[in-house]
Amino acid sequence: MAKTKSKSRKAKPSLVLAYDLGGTKVQVGVVDQTGKILAFHREAAFIKQGKKATLDQLIRLGKEMIKRFPKIESVGVASAGPLDPVSGELLDPTNFSGPDGHWGRVPLAEILAKGLKKKVILENDAAAAILAEVWKGLAKKTENAMILTLGTGVGTAVVANGKLVRGGRHMHTEASHMIIHAGDKSAPCGCGQLGCVEAYLSGRSFAHRARADLGNETIDAPQIAARARDGDAAALKLFDEYAENLAIALHNYVVIFCPEIVVFTGSFAAAHDLFLEKTSKKLGKLLSRRNRVMNLQPKLAVSKLENQAGLLGGAYVALKASGKI
Repeated sequence: MAKTKSKSRKAKPSLVLAYDLGGTKVQVGVVDQTGKILAFHREAAFIKQGKKATLDQLIRLGKEMIKRFPKIESVGVASAGPLDPVSGELLDPTNFSGPDGHWGRVPLAEILAKGLKKKVILENDAAAAILAEVWKGLAKKTENAMILTLGTGVGTAVVANGKLVRGGRHMHTEASHMIIHAGDKSAPCGCGQLGCVEAYLSGRSFAHRARADLGNETIDAPQIAARARDGDAAALKLFDEYAENLAIALHNYVVIFCPEIVVFTGSFAAAHDLFLEKTSKKLGKLLSRRNRVMNLQPKLAVSKLENQAGLLGGAYVALKASGKI
């Protein structure tokens, strides 16, 4: 009697729902355990309409994706912070405010879990982004890397010796609120301080500070970049100042975390041609003595994940939590 050959069937990759929530936009997508994005949607976040409007928006977008992909197993959310990744709570995010003021403490993972009927893992957006870079991006071949997300705010995250760096109480480190020019009234930050890294390096802050110098109260960061590329001296000077402040911030990060590569992502990273080379040279001067003994100069590079590092990172933390990767 002839034996029937059994055909081995490969199990289909697990699917997760992933969010990337920032101060101005929200991305939602379906990602499999290989890192392939099967569906993707981006729209303006309803942050200015208030907390309830934004939470309702997140649940609506999630339900739409789950309807299309009913085999979604869990959910990962990469959100701007501060936040507590262990409790799944937002802790009055710096750039989240609407008609009712700032958000305060929000049990985001619990709210989404009830609305979507799925397990939800919350992670800081920059932490998610560096995990994505280690998983699928430029930091794949190093154990020591940092990311700066340059957008509405500035997100920072570090992997050191192969592990994501946490602060005390398991909190995500908010290194963009390190003060580099104390008392600078031209650089107010959403966190309530003056002279934070974020108050100089986010796209929104860059434009805010530049408007007075350019005598234009409506110009935005992309328009200033266009002027600089056309050779406008005032715009070029603003980017020289940006490179200086970025070099100072990076010097502080390098002597604390010692990354081998710093990856830049976010909408303002599109202007990297106007500041990154200058930043590297200025950083080299700041590190010159240290570099004589051990070269601490990190490689500075722009992410190749096309502003989807946060989304992929959200998927990564969900897959990791469920043991799928």
